[in-house]
Amino acid sequence: MGIRLWLKSDFNIDSFSNTNKIILTAMKQYGIILSDNGSDMFISGSPDPRWDNDDLSQLSSVTAQSFEVIYFSETDVVTMP
Repeated sequence: MGIRLWLKSDFNIDSFSNTNKIILTAMKQYGIILSDNGSDMFISGSPDPRWDNDDLSQLSSVTAQSFEVIYFSETDVVTMP
């Protein structure tokens, strides 16, 4: 259960807040692990009083189509659109 995805490099993050730009840039650089529990795709994290939930709700506009699958072979990393 789980697949590694990268946020597509051409995904435009200009309209997002600075906090969300940091998160989205990390998704482009490091990727995410998608765990499928039968619900629509959403981004979640550990609760913390320093997060502004209203600001983070902007991330709900990022859809599965905004990502590409990362496949790791023994010798290569291959992205699959």
